Amino acid sequence: MTLELAILGIGVGILSGFFGIGGGTVSVPILLYMGFGIKEAIGISVTQMVAGSLMAAWIHHKNRMYAISDIKYFGYGGIIGAVVGGLLVKILHSSILEWLFLSLVAFTLARLALSNPVPTRSEVVHRPLYTLVGSGVGIFSGMLGVGGSILMTPILVSFMGFPLKKASAVGHFFVIFSSISAFITLLWLGLINIEAGMTMAFASLFGTIGGIWLLHRVKVTRYKQVLVAFYIIIFAITAYKLIAG
Repeated sequence: MTLELAILGIGVGILSGFFGIGGGTVSVPILLYMGFGIKEAIGISVTQMVAGSLMAAWIHHKNRMYAISDIKYFGYGGIIGAVVGGLLVKILHSSILEWLFLSLVAFTLARLALSNPVPTRSEVVHRPLYTLVGSGVGIFSGMLGVGGSILMTPILVSFMGFPLKKASAVGHFFVIFSSISAFITLLWLGLINIEAGMTMAFASLFGTIGGIWLLHRVKVTRYKQVLVAFYIIIFAITAYKLIAG
């Protein structure tokens, strides 16, 4: 199982770095297929996201993709939301979490497919709004183990005028706050498989570097097409798992 988790970690890291996601969108469904329960899969996913998001945010900061002075407010909101979401994991039934995960992917896919990769409006700069958006996304992050960027990216592009690649980078930065907060909460609740999570986390660092390298070498229009196709695949995998039981 260790080798499989390491391979999964590398693959998730590549996809995470390229698509600007925390990694839970990919890892949770695959971990379910590997035999882990939904709550254990969420815990492993969150552990991987802590490592991957820190690596990605460091690289994006070096590349000057955003100004931390503004986007840190997304993170502040994410801390609060992720704690609430982590507590809901303990309360809600596993089937509810799985259907919420599927609904989240469906919403993201629809919003992203209709969005323009090149902004048609001015970028919104509003720190209190950033905190509010971060809080809302953070609840889903802690509750579903998906980092939050899968929801954050289409919100920034569709409603707040962010360029697609910048939104992807900001999503990675957001995942630092939401994933660490969710990790601490889930660890306290006894829902983290440390060995499996650390195996995936370490392997994902190498994949994240490669994924970001690819991100900066693809045209934005092509990037959107690939991103939508990626979400369709995740939606289909998760839907099949839930329907097939």
